[in-house]
Amino acid sequence: MESSLHTGSVTDTPTATILVVDDNKLNRTLLTEYLDVLGYDHREAADGKAALDSLTDHIPDAVLLDIDMPEMDGFEVLESVQASETLRHIPVIMISGRDDIRSIARCLEMGATDFLGKPFNPKILEARLSSSLEKKRLRDSEQQLIRMRDALVNMIVHDLGNPLSIIQMNTQMMAMLGEGDAERLGHISRAASSMGTMIESMLDLSKLESGTMPVSAERIDMESLLEQIRSEYAPFSADRNLALITESDAGLYVIADPILLTRVVSNLIANALKYARPATYILLRTERDSRGVRVFVEDDGPGIPEELHERVFDRFYQVDANQSGTRAGVGLGLAFCRLATQAMSAGIHVENVAPSGTRFVLTLPEASDGFNP
Repeated sequence: MESSLHTGSVTDTPTATILVVDDNKLNRTLLTEYLDVLGYDHREAADGKAALDSLTDHIPDAVLLDIDMPEMDGFEVLESVQASETLRHIPVIMISGRDDIRSIARCLEMGATDFLGKPFNPKILEARLSSSLEKKRLRDSEQQLIRMRDALVNMIVHDLGNPLSIIQMNTQMMAMLGEGDAERLGHISRAASSMGTMIESMLDLSKLESGTMPVSAERIDMESLLEQIRSEYAPFSADRNLALITESDAGLYVIADPILLTRVVSNLIANALKYARPATYILLRTERDSRGVRVFVEDDGPGIPEELHERVFDRFYQVDANQSGTRAGVGLGLAFCRLATQAMSAGIHVENVAPSGTRFVLTLPEASDGFNP
């Protein structure tokens, strides 16, 4: 066994704590001596139960976990770690005298970061620990950036809400008192409503991503829902000289959350309003097929390049207008649509319409006559 370790980078590496789990005291001693030389802090556990107790008391930066232990082996410990929302992101390097491919594959399939065979090669140990800790550092940095982004978004949304409320209240008051130009007030009111929807989507995106958004399952009459949405958006389409057309067969019922579904379809119409050419149309249509009930929102705009059909659902993604010929601005609304449909066990995709135009397709589970949520 090699006994020399490369230590040149130790002083450049922030101290990390490694949990060493092995029922063999000699193996634990060897590993902790290697870790001392490498500049890592460490703790020890002599069996699987002690390892889980240690993880509960103090979360380490990485775990060196032996597979072959009595009572609770390394596979069981790894399974418990992966089942924990708090622990599953800790790098776990499995260590074992086994060299069969099945054991290695099983470890990796269960979520282990890497595998280290016995007898230990110190340089390989150093390399695999360094790699695992670097991946953890990058993930932690990414999570921190996400938290900062969400905090910034929440702050901006909160700050935007106050002046928007003032605009909406004063517009409503002027309309009630008959003050100002009714048509201009209508434009202002609809623009404020669109802005309010955007703010609401920004807040709800985080809830959908974290799974904290409440989602119900109700039997919804699609003909009634689409007519309600068409009436709401008729003034918006009139502003752009667009015909808003609905085609829905009677008797089509779906299983969905009524609030989320209304917002998804509304977002798709709002998106179509941006892209449809003036004096054309937006078509809102439903049909039944073998997969359930499909809802189509179609416009006669420039279309979206096929290679961007998935990316338009990314949060904050905007189509490059110079390359695609489309207008920038597909972002929060479509990201919300994707997450909301997933939360309702539904599907959404986009396709092009010949010779021009875009069609968004929702696929929803159909509700039977006896459906009882």
